Formats: sequence, structure tokens, C-alpha cells
Amino acid sequence: MFTTRVNQQGIFQSFERKCVTALLGSRRVGKSTLVEEYVKQNQDRLWAFLNMDSLALRQRIISGDLQKVVEEQTEQQIGGEKKIWVAIDEAQKCPELFDQIKILYDEYKTKNALKFILTGSGFLTLHRLGAETLAGRIELHYLREFCLRESVAYLSQKSPPKVGLLDIISADTVDFKGIEEYVASRAPFRKRIEASLLEQLIFGGLPEILQEKEANLRNIYLGNYLQTYLEKDVQAITSISDLDLYHKLMKILADQTGSIRQDDKIITTLGCARDTLKKYRGILLATLVYQEVFPFIGSTLKRLVKSPKGYLTNNGLVSYLSGLDDVRVLEKTGLIGHRFENWFLRELQVWLDGNVQQREIYYWRTSGGVEVDFVAEKKRLVFPFEVTYSKNIQDKKVKNLRNFLSEESKASFGFYVYMGDFYYDKASKICFIPAWALG
Repeated sequence: MFTTRVNQQGIFQSFERKCVTALLGSRRVGKSTLVEEYVKQNQDRLWAFLNMDSLALRQRIISGDLQKVVEEQTEQQIGGEKKIWVAIDEAQKCPELFDQIKILYDEYKTKNALKFILTGSGFLTLHRLGAETLAGRIELHYLREFCLRESVAYLSQKSPPKVGLLDIISADTVDFKGIEEYVASRAPFRKRIEASLLEQLIFGGLPEILQEKEANLRNIYLGNYLQTYLEKDVQAITSISDLDLYHKLMKILADQTGSIRQDDKIITTLGCARDTLKKYRGILLATLVYQEVFPFIGSTLKRLVKSPKGYLTNNGLVSYLSGLDDVRVLEKTGLIGHRFENWFLRELQVWLDGNVQQREIYYWRTSGGVEVDFVAEKKRLVFPFEVTYSKNIQDKKVKNLRNFLSEESKASFGFYVYMGDFYYDKASKICFIPAWALG
């Protein structure tokens, strides 16, 4: 079952341009499904499909036969009567591809005879080779797990709203009346959205896991997902002799999701070398299952702490690795707040993915302990967010936002995402956003 993705239009527009397009994302987020939908909409075109999971095909590419493979599949020479569209899945598994793509791209770019669409679940390889081998020739786009809008649309078999709540705040002057009207427009769906949000906090947003309704079956899926990730995605980047140690690191990072990175404690717990930890964490980043959020450096450089926060971004994997998938236990222990923060990080990622210009996600914390959970930088503006799994407004978090706004000239408004109702404090320029309204 196909669901329209909120950034689909921008990705499809890239598919139409002459550049090489790379669509990156972790395992099973729907990259191939999205490309298949594009192919379905353009069946009259001449297509070649290559999957680098195939050992035989990889061997041919390693031998330098990319052009031959494409021409054999399409039964036409490149530069012939019709333009050839080449979709390559799991491209990161065959680094030898990229030099050959560069040669073919440069040879035929003025003739508009060839288009490459690459997908991959390994950020590091594609990004490095994109920056080096295909510099100036490649556009990188990202596909994540379902955001809340997509999850609700998937379960209701409808298209998600074309404009989300976060899109409304992407301006010099935030349209708070527009935000209020948007929240009101989603109110009839509140019960459905809140149910979907709770599922995302516990089981994440992988499309296939949403199809399963039983917690036991979801845990079986997550176990298989983890095993496949370890055996295929990790080993495709580099050979790891101690997968058990890598697995243990993932469990530690699941427990520490949303916390400031503490390398010394991790090294002591694992009993490994610092270089090993650095290598393994690099692989987690490369395979897009882990993200580090660094401190925002604005006008208070000397007062900021420097250590990044780490997030194992799939809440389902966090539940599976930690063994905590009971919402009542998570609420009682206060750990539900980390899942809520993890969920909102993905909402920010999806929002910023739709912007091809500069965009980054940070957190803000001074040496005095004043903290803002996320600071999103988009173009020349910054947007501070405090997030909390609570129906009540916490004075401390409001004060943190006020402090940030008073010190950062590029931030005009603050945003407080929580489980309560919509409210706008004109005096402090802080907008209180109900989490369900993002769906």
C-alpha cells in the first residue's frame, strides 16, 4: 500500500532534473517503494533497474561493465533514440559504480540522454563519493521513517496534508493565526492522531511495522530488522569481527538516547578501545540509524557546552534493545520523555529535508544549565523548540525559551511542543503547540 510522502514532490522534481539523484535513508523506510511509484507514473520511459544486492551484478560493475549492463537491459545504446532512466538500488554496496556513473554523466549530460537515480541505506559511502567523485553532479535527498502526518495517512489510506504545522512557521513573521486555524482543522482527527503518536513513541514509524497490530509480532519484526541490519547494512560498509560488541553498543545508545554523549563511561562498560568506539559509532551514523545533535553556537560561544547528544533515531529499536515497550512503565519512570524527544527529532528532520538550502538541528545549553531541547536552523533563521510529554506548561522550560530568545538575534519566536492545548503568549512570543497537531 503506497502512501504519498510529505517531501515527495521535491524528490520527484529532482528525479526530473539532469543531475544524478541519490535518495538516502535507513533500511525499510520506503525508498524503493517511492522510486517504484515514480516509475509507475512514468511507464512510457525507457528504464533500467539495477540492484547491488546481486553479487553477479556487482561483479560485472566491478569489471567496468555498467554501460553494457544498462544497454543490455534497455536494448538500446546510451544516446540512442530514447533517454534512458537508470534506477540503482543499494548503490552504496558497490563503490565501483561511482567512477563509471561520473564518466557516463559527463559524456552524455549535454545530450540529456541519461538519468541516474540511486538509493542507499549508507550515508557515509554515498555522501563521500558524492562529494568527491560526483561533485557538482549529484543531489542528495533523504527519506525517513513515517512522520506523524504520514503515519496517520497510511493507517487511514488517505494522502497526508500537503502543508504541515511546522511549514507554517518557516517565515520571518510567524502566522500564529494560521497555526491556530491549522490546529482547529486537525481537531476532528485528534483521537486518531493521538493513537498514532503513541504508537510512534513505542514502535517508531517504519511502514511495515504499522501494518502489525500485535505487540508480539512487532517485536518479532524488530528483532528480524535488527538482525538483517547487523548482517547486511553494517557488513556492507566494513567488516566487523565483533558484532556482539557492536550490538551491545547499540543497547547502550538506546538507553542513553537524548543524553549528552559520555564516551569514557561507554568505553568502561564495553571494555573496548576508544578507536573501536569511534569506528563503531561512525558506522551507526553512516547507516542512518543514529544521529548526533551538536550544541548551537550563536552569540554565547564561551558559555556553551561542547559535547553532542546522541539519538538512536528509531523508537522501535530503542524499545526492542532496552526491553521497554510498555507505555505505563515508561510514563511511571519518566522515560517516555526521551521517546517523545526522539519522535520530535524525526519531525524536525522531515521538515528540514524539504528545504534544499542550509538546514541543521542543534540543542542549546549554557554552562549554567539553561537548556533548549532543539534549535532548528533554516536558511538565515533559527527556531528554538522545547518539547515535553506533559499536558502542563513547565515554567522552567518557558524561561529557557525566553533566555534563548533574549540572546539570539536570529530567533524571533519560541515554540513549546507538549500534550496540552494550543496557546500563544504574545508578550514572550512563545507558541504552545499540541503534539497531535503535527499529525
